[in-house]
Amino acid sequence: MAKEDETPRTNPAEIENLIEQIRRTNLEPGAKEKIERLLRTVLTLGELLQRKNTSIKKLRQMIFGKRTERHPTALARKAEDSEKADESGKSDDDHPKASSDQEARAEGLASESEDKPKRKGHGRRAASDYNGAKIVKCWHECLKIGDDCPSSCGGRLYDLNEPTTLIQFTGQPLITATKYEREALRCAKCQQRYVASLPEGIVNERYDATCDATIALMRYGGGLPWHRQAGLQAMGGAPLGEATMWERCEATADAAMGIFLSLMRLAAGVEANRHCVGLAHLVTPRSAT
Repeated sequence: MAKEDETPRTNPAEIENLIEQIRRTNLEPGAKEKIERLLRTVLTLGELLQRKNTSIKKLRQMIFGKRTERHPTALARKAEDSEKADESGKSDDDHPKASSDQEARAEGLASESEDKPKRKGHGRRAASDYNGAKIVKCWHECLKIGDDCPSSCGGRLYDLNEPTTLIQFTGQPLITATKYEREALRCAKCQQRYVASLPEGIVNERYDATCDATIALMRYGGGLPWHRQAGLQAMGGAPLGEATMWERCEATADAAMGIFLSLMRLAAGVEANRHCVGLAHLVTPRSAT
């Protein structure tokens, strides 16, 4: 029989067993969920207590939430001061000006600290802000959901739904270059040449459409001159001449010229119709004599 001062202990396997038994009982579904949630909380607390970096403050916040109580306000301090003055037999009329100044100063400080909004834009950005980042899923090499805990504690692994995130920033030129080295074979007799095909989805073009769009966007959207773009590309190991970039911009403009002219004609037609409608309202029919 255990002593009275000893704390009753159990292991995760027993709690998991108890959860399975509760699921097979005739209790209401809501009661089953509440009991299972309480038992899962006990398991989580046991796991957290085994970690070295877990403090009592963190456990208290996890169970009861963060404290929302504030320091005593000016009114509370004023009530305490008046009680102390009554007990000691002193009256506030002895120093009316000094007490009123102190109360006003205290009220001003309290209201300023409570009503002053927090400045925005401080702290780290959330991982969800980087919507343009490439996402790479990293799975555990030898563990999966439902496996036994490697520490031999009897528990099972479950998904926290809070993956550990590393956002890594890398540098590269504005325009990147990919070199496709295609194997070339030649017949020793007929001298026929056979070249390996490009990977699937790769078009045999020197400049991709995204390359032309980036050059035009950085020049006319970002205001980056040709010589600066050429310098950045040279430093990044993918050099592009200023004349070449101008030619690619001209090709981009030629490709979009048809759309631009169609929009102009559409806008001109709408404006002409609006003008005709305005003239029709100005013209009034002659009255019959």
